[in-house]
Amino acid sequence: MRVPVLLGLLVGISGCGGMDGGDQQKDPTVTDIPVAYVQRSLPRDDDGEIVVESLEEPAAFQAGARLMVRDSASSRAVTRDVSTTIFGSGHDVRDLTMSYDGSRLLFSARAPEIVDADEDEQPTWNLWEYDFQTGVARRLISSDLRAEEGQDRYPAYLPDGRIVFASTRQRQARARLLDEGKPQFTPLEEGRDTYAFALHVMSADGVEIEQITFNMSHDVAPLVGRDGRVIFLRWDNKDNENRFDLYRVNPDGTGLTPLYGADSHDAGNNRTREFLPLSLMGDGRLLTAARLREAGAGQMQPLAIHIGNFVNREGPLFGRVGSQAEQALPGPASSLGDAVAVEGRLADLVSMDDGSGRFLIAWSPCRLREGQTLRPCTAEYLNQGLPEAPPAFGLWILDPAEGTQRPVVTPQANLWVTELAVATSRTLPTQAVANERDDALAEDNLARLDIRSVYDMDSRFVSFNNPRLPGISTLEQFRDPSLVAPEERQVRFLRITKGVLIPDEDVRDIAGAQFGRAANFGMREIVGYVPVEPDGSVRARVPADAPLGLQLVDATGKAVYSRHGAWINLRPGETLQCQGCHANNSPLPHGRTDGMAPSINAGAPLTGQPFPNTRTDVVGFADAGETMAQALTRLYPEREIPAIDMRGFDAWSDPAPAEDLLLAYADLQTLAPAPVPCQQQWQAECRTVIHYQDHIQPLWDLPRQADVGGSLQDVTCSSCHNRRDAMNALQVPPAQLELTGEASADQPLQPTSYRELLFNDNELVLEDGALVDRLEIVTDGEGNVVYQTDEDGELILDNMGNPVPVTETVPVSALIRAGQARNSDAFFDIFVQGGAHDDWLKVEELRLLAEWADLGAQLYNDPFRVPEN
Repeated sequence: MRVPVLLGLLVGISGCGGMDGGDQQKDPTVTDIPVAYVQRSLPRDDDGEIVVESLEEPAAFQAGARLMVRDSASSRAVTRDVSTTIFGSGHDVRDLTMSYDGSRLLFSARAPEIVDADEDEQPTWNLWEYDFQTGVARRLISSDLRAEEGQDRYPAYLPDGRIVFASTRQRQARARLLDEGKPQFTPLEEGRDTYAFALHVMSADGVEIEQITFNMSHDVAPLVGRDGRVIFLRWDNKDNENRFDLYRVNPDGTGLTPLYGADSHDAGNNRTREFLPLSLMGDGRLLTAARLREAGAGQMQPLAIHIGNFVNREGPLFGRVGSQAEQALPGPASSLGDAVAVEGRLADLVSMDDGSGRFLIAWSPCRLREGQTLRPCTAEYLNQGLPEAPPAFGLWILDPAEGTQRPVVTPQANLWVTELAVATSRTLPTQAVANERDDALAEDNLARLDIRSVYDMDSRFVSFNNPRLPGISTLEQFRDPSLVAPEERQVRFLRITKGVLIPDEDVRDIAGAQFGRAANFGMREIVGYVPVEPDGSVRARVPADAPLGLQLVDATGKAVYSRHGAWINLRPGETLQCQGCHANNSPLPHGRTDGMAPSINAGAPLTGQPFPNTRTDVVGFADAGETMAQALTRLYPEREIPAIDMRGFDAWSDPAPAEDLLLAYADLQTLAPAPVPCQQQWQAECRTVIHYQDHIQPLWDLPRQADVGGSLQDVTCSSCHNRRDAMNALQVPPAQLELTGEASADQPLQPTSYRELLFNDNELVLEDGALVDRLEIVTDGEGNVVYQTDEDGELILDNMGNPVPVTETVPVSALIRAGQARNSDAFFDIFVQGGAHDDWLKVEELRLLAEWADLGAQLYNDPFRVPEN
């Protein structure tokens, strides 16, 4: 493209005053519409490095921002410092968004920190609106008390005049805490570094506020699409996924769906990119800026993403035809990289939205530093290896069609420009059509999950049976009870889990070790179990306004398939229609109902007839296309209700089974992790909450009778697996395993048994009355002994003049893998037929252990059960 020569600008950049176009001639191609932007000095950390705003820390504050408004994008336009007039100096300003008629401007602002004030007394981010005609700004929430109830950022206008924004307020989430018997608090995100942001909708006067998303980490940067739905960034950090994906949701919170990018973050060379949604282009594509997660200042790439045809970079929606998912916009800074930004650095861009195809961009030309002299980034100076100078941003009009870039505001050294907004009048979006809601469910604060078939894996039939059943290759065969008996199906239940909100240290100070072996799992609860029908269908009532996870479970309580990779949120009364499962790292659409292939579960073949080869006394007939779960719950609505226990009900086998599968907590001899009333009848607030000290350690301490050498004997796991024998003499713990509940010497916040089960250890031997690590002599690849040498390579000799061999400890692997009961065979195989402790633990106890392991093998699953530090 043709870009004007910038050498004169490079040499003449100054460092004083505000940005102004000076006395340049008026650009006849620029429409006289106001533009707004934020300018500040280059933000630097204590080491002098330029600080880039992180999506992971939306509440971060950088003093000294100024909201600037120009009468037009002309270089001769008058510039006004709006924020200094309103607030004075020292504030931070972000998130500029124009109204659809171009008359008003939304933004977020925060006052400077108060010296020596506590954190809860510091100012918060507030939402403001500026009127171009009157020049007056107002805070949307007029009450000082209500305005400071949370950090409010990223405002955007909805077509009905309300405002969607991101906030830490989380009123509904906090109210649910009271329902769960916990004190109210502002929850942290899953990394436990900052308070979590969720999307909220507010009336124009700031009075009515409703939370609409319920992620465990941040939901930020909402953008209202032309259909009235809200596009936003969700931090998917469940189980340490750690990526920001594009999602879409109705303004009432229904219809939440992934939109784009879950498998599109790889930037090559072990780098990860993230997307910043900016605006919608005239052709319906989403204008975004992609940047590296650890990008340098202003290092971003403008992209147009075809969200109407693609869900991933390599994943088109079913039946859609499109050339490519992403297109890099021509212009400066059109690529990502870690080296010198030869093309310059881009800090922000926005479409002029006037039909010209032009953009207003904040851009810094590339400059090199030779001593105190600035040099252009030409081959001559690049070949000398000169370092890149700090960026100097200005405002420019980029016209890709003409191949031109015209200066609006001259770049200045040490100046950072972001948050561009153009007051072009735009067409008002249509009102989004909200999903239908079931009033009865909504009254109980419940929603409904309707899965067509868990055996639909990206439109392929996958039974999860290993090995596969002979002669069974289709879902139609697999669902037929005359061909496949219930016990032959690996998947028997859907386990519904819920993430537990975590408070800050002022509410409860929880050390990382108190979360357990893998703190990234956080804390989890089990909502309940619902049987999976022979065709893989499930229909279940679930808590609304809560972060939910799903696991497919076998008859023993072990998860068969990996945990659902993202939290599910449903609004009260909403029904989520889910087609099936999704393979890890598959680029195919999942969760986007507008672009998935038809389900492999065609449902009932005929109306008025039973499913083929099924009993007719329970489900005598079905409607054509109904799944087994839909037909069953239509006739028996109570079958939608989850259960705390694993209760199987075979409505299909003919003849009926002699008994149904049941693994009940009531059959435990130790404390059950769920209240008795919930075991008897599930209610919306029922949860299974497993704590190691309360529910797992008692299994090791329980006196029980077991077959030892052919005779029944009284045994206790923790008494046997102990470094002291029955006479209190020191011994090597049997099987190198200690199961005592005393504090571990390696980590006093965790019991010895917990460490032994979940952490690798060293083999012990008894020497000279003490337990010490067993040492083995190291040999090389040919079996020769390896000897110790000094720093000069000379052999180290002992007192007898003999070389000293190199020794190493003998490792003992952990028996249980956190989050993976099914891959913890080293432990569970001990108790199967033929195992070392065959039948020593009851099936109900093994179920409890499997649940605990699959949830993440946490030490505690309620922050208020953790002992106070």
